[in-house]
Amino acid sequence: MGTPSLRLFLALTCVIHMATALQETPTRDISLSPNRTQQPSRWRAHTRSNFRHTNGVSATPSLAATQHSEVKELINNLHDRVGILATLDEDQRHRLEVIDKKIDQLLDSITGRMESLRAQQLNFQHRLDSFEHIQRLSRNTLDELKGETDKHLGSRWARQMKTKQKNRDKLLDLSRRERAAEPQDVVAQNTAALFNVQSDQSNLSTTSNGSQTDVSSRLESLATFLYSLAHNVRETQGSVGRLVQNTDNIRRRLASLSSRPLPQQGGPGSSSAFQERATSCQQSYLAVKGILKLQLTEESEPFYVPCEDDGWTVIMNRSADDISFERSWLEYKEGFGNLAGDFFIGLDKLHALTTSSLHELRIWLQDFDGNVAIAGYDSFLISGEKELYALSLLGNFQSDLEHSAGDSLSYHAGSKFSTFDNDNDGCVECNCAQRHKGGGWFNSCGTSNLMGAYHKNSPETAGETGIYWDTFQGKDYSLRAVKMLIRPLAQDEAKR
Repeated sequence: MGTPSLRLFLALTCVIHMATALQETPTRDISLSPNRTQQPSRWRAHTRSNFRHTNGVSATPSLAATQHSEVKELINNLHDRVGILATLDEDQRHRLEVIDKKIDQLLDSITGRMESLRAQQLNFQHRLDSFEHIQRLSRNTLDELKGETDKHLGSRWARQMKTKQKNRDKLLDLSRRERAAEPQDVVAQNTAALFNVQSDQSNLSTTSNGSQTDVSSRLESLATFLYSLAHNVRETQGSVGRLVQNTDNIRRRLASLSSRPLPQQGGPGSSSAFQERATSCQQSYLAVKGILKLQLTEESEPFYVPCEDDGWTVIMNRSADDISFERSWLEYKEGFGNLAGDFFIGLDKLHALTTSSLHELRIWLQDFDGNVAIAGYDSFLISGEKELYALSLLGNFQSDLEHSAGDSLSYHAGSKFSTFDNDNDGCVECNCAQRHKGGGWFNSCGTSNLMGAYHKNSPETAGETGIYWDTFQGKDYSLRAVKMLIRPLAQDEAKR
């Protein structure tokens, strides 16, 4: 770094030395020449020329003064330039030192992060090995239990068929009991009362001394009859809707069963060869405590999902601050949390579910006062990782739902998924995932933030980092609980 300054100093020294030599040349004594004794003829010629040209000797001091002033001016100019170059060199050296310090700090930071990543990788590998060991032990234990159960109770397929038959018998008994239950007696009594009212009214028309209290009581009985009739009509409509849904489920099951090869009778493992494969929560009768094992295709890996009534699959649940949703891209890709509590199913599984068949989306919201609101969309589809899990399909908002929360998601339609370490949003000057403390399909940035930070204290002033739905309690209010649910559409609805 000091080499340019050294070169400049040496150059300046040489220039000063040459200037000094030029200044001393006109006044130098000729007798100092080393060749004087060897060449006397040159000395005599020089002496004659000095006596002949006496005017030349008087002009020599003026020439020396002119050269001296020029050399001095040149030295001053060189001194100024050397000073400027030295200042620039000092500035560059300072900048290089700053750059070196920043590079050292960056290297230290990268080294620390690499060591942290190595430690996390080793920890994850240990956990994975222990999990695989536990999984192997669990499988062995389950195989042993299955074998002992088959010995004592028969084959699993036969037991499943018996259980299904018992469930069908129970449903038939319940339907018969409901049809023969008390509401029909009430309807019959009210019908009889109605006819009595009509007959009494005819009698009243002929009798002028009828009592007004009888008319009012009969009108009350008529109102009761109409109320019970409306109640029975609503129950009948609900039963018809459930019957249509069950019919669609049975139709899908029959279609899937007809496409499979039948198991060979008498062959090895024929009792367990016929096992129903669940592809959605519409087969929730196979679920155990609300958790269902799904396998979308015969080649795909199975996974577990929580199910709710009417065939809804829960893909995200927020109800407490136990789990942070400010996660990395890899964690959102694989999924995280506890299926029995707060969790996110994972972008890979969500993509596989929504591409296996056309789904609808339902969002359930609740504030800290217990108020509940619902938002629904008639179609929902997530793209794959190459498209950055974009919200490629979001259908029409279902405004006819009861307790509607309003539409605060259509603004995000078409947006790619973003996390704090993978910014894919539409905001040029910001990272919406860092700004909202969670992942999501951000535009610039958004009108909802279902994966934000959980604010138990002072939810009214949480701001844009909280869990909010703009058309329900506004952007500054952080909600108490949120659910995202999907359900495959029936074939007729999908065609529409």
